[in-house]
Amino acid sequence: MRNGVNKNASIFLNERQRKITDLVDQNSAVRVNELSKKFGVSEETIRRDLEKLETDGFLNRIHGGAVKREMEEGVEIPVLRRQETHMEEKEMIAKKAASFIDDGDIIAIDASTTGLQMTKYLKDKGLTIITNSIPVTMELVKEENIEVILIGGYASEGSMSLVGNFAERVIKDYHVDKFFFSCMGVDFKRGVSEIHEAQALVKKQFLDISEKLYLLVDYSKFEKKSLIRLCNLQDVDYLITDNKVSIEKIKELNNLGIKAYIADE
Repeated sequence: MRNGVNKNASIFLNERQRKITDLVDQNSAVRVNELSKKFGVSEETIRRDLEKLETDGFLNRIHGGAVKREMEEGVEIPVLRRQETHMEEKEMIAKKAASFIDDGDIIAIDASTTGLQMTKYLKDKGLTIITNSIPVTMELVKEENIEVILIGGYASEGSMSLVGNFAERVIKDYHVDKFFFSCMGVDFKRGVSEIHEAQALVKKQFLDISEKLYLLVDYSKFEKKSLIRLCNLQDVDYLITDNKVSIEKIKELNNLGIKAYIADE
């Protein structure tokens, strides 16, 4: 039984509503227009379904859709809590990602926990780093050979990062050689997606100004669709993941023209 769900609530769900809860569990987020097409009913019917499911504790409604209860709109999973999940995989991915960085590079790092783990492998390099992550800045600001540019914006408590219109406008004026970022979901059809709108908008700006894109994702992110699409998978130049991802998926990525690497140490 889901946490926070009325124990008797599921008895009173119709088949469509049960399927909606399954989709939310599988994909972390759903959109009203997509559910309307999938089930052949009006968007207003879907909104009523989501209202009932929220009342019964199955999900949280957001503008245009719904998300898992622990992923409310505007409330990110705290960075310290995210650091506790799949840490072994994130460490390996971060170390591998850092090996692609050369002295003199201008790089951008997002506010992901994998990006934060990268910092320990960068301290002997001469770099310019642009980020919206406060923890990344704190880790590197005292390094003599590293110039850190922390973009301005509104402070997001959960991710300890800066977001908003000001942050997006500032990013447009820069050029980046390599952008290292993570996401909430990787799907071969939908592409790369994110749950939090403010972070997604900042990342999209970084995507636009960067020469090369490095996507850092552990095995748990595959075959997941989140609320906001960041980019097509084919837009990614390099994907770095862990050894729990199947060889079949790696081959499929390579067939799309993506250079996929497994971090295994």
